Amino acid sequence: MEELEYPFFFTWVKQKNPLRFSIASVDGVKIYTDTGHELIDMSSISYQASFGHNHPTIIKYMKEQLDTVPMSAPRGIFPGKTEVTHELLKYMDKKDGKIFYTTGGAETVENALKFARDITKRKIVLARQTSYHGATLGALAATGDWRNKAHMIPENWVVRIPEPHEPDAIARTREIILQTGPDKIAAFILETITGGNGVYAGTQEWWDGISELCREFGILLIMDEVICGFGRTGLSFGYMHYNVKPDIICLAKGITGGMVPFGAVWTSEPIHTYYMNNVLANGLTNYAHPMGIAALKGVLEICQDFDFQKHLEHISQVFKREMESLRSMKEVETIRYHGMLAAVDLTVDITWKRFFDNGIHLATQNKRIVLAPPLIITEKELVEGMNRFKNALKDFE
Repeated sequence: MEELEYPFFFTWVKQKNPLRFSIASVDGVKIYTDTGHELIDMSSISYQASFGHNHPTIIKYMKEQLDTVPMSAPRGIFPGKTEVTHELLKYMDKKDGKIFYTTGGAETVENALKFARDITKRKIVLARQTSYHGATLGALAATGDWRNKAHMIPENWVVRIPEPHEPDAIARTREIILQTGPDKIAAFILETITGGNGVYAGTQEWWDGISELCREFGILLIMDEVICGFGRTGLSFGYMHYNVKPDIICLAKGITGGMVPFGAVWTSEPIHTYYMNNVLANGLTNYAHPMGIAALKGVLEICQDFDFQKHLEHISQVFKREMESLRSMKEVETIRYHGMLAAVDLTVDITWKRFFDNGIHLATQNKRIVLAPPLIITEKELVEGMNRFKNALKDFE
């Protein structure tokens, strides 16, 4: 690609000749560049395009919203706001909770942390090293990957716990709690399954241990479902695989299928009851933005459609089959997958550009590839995308 100067920044890279590509049009799970090059999106852009790039149901409700109430005051109650929120609580099977809306994942995590620290009057949060929770300072403080080290984040906010696969992880976590002081710890913040950091998941035994520690020491459990929510792992939400009972749940990305920057914090009954007589010192100019509510309405309609649910069940099995087919390739070291989310660790270092040239868009990190195709992808499109992926590996010298 020739070096050009743009009047805007590219994220997460040096600005001198960064990796980039043109987008002339989109159709379902496909992206077309200005030269006509076709890309099958195998990562849902950055995990948010769960329902493709232009799903008609989501677009329909957004267009309708534009013609009625396209913007609103945070305290405004406009048509759909109450109904869609009730529908979200029903879909989550969390009708006793209450929703705080945001404009994205990092903002969701920030508000979740504020809720936890305000309710408990404690400061410290426990988090994994293998984690990413967002790009704002509080979320970055909880984050454990390289992005944490790139900024002067608040100090002494977060204490790291062992990874689920490490020996005696729960016993060591308990020791850390005792050493830190249980009366100083507000919450655990945990991704149900890590996304870009390798699709790692804890076992049921590990989650049971975390839940028991929460009960023993009065520590809240914040589940970061920003990537795993809305069908990505095969169930409506990732935490449903592990029979855990979060106090706070963070939602974003798939909540609007990426059509609108949007997010939500679910809070349990004890938390929202607290604010009946205490000031909620959280707020946003674009709180519960009507366009986000409209897109969410479309997402909930899709997710609760019987045909979509049957499709998701089927396409997850196809994805599993395709993942297993990679095990015999010499270029593949290990694979991990949950529903429509997978990580492939390679024995060779292949650049994003190579996959781009082979007609697929996906997430790369050194020798690790993370795959998260749109949930509406057809079997034919998925198989074709995986064939292009395999060809990029086979042709590598």
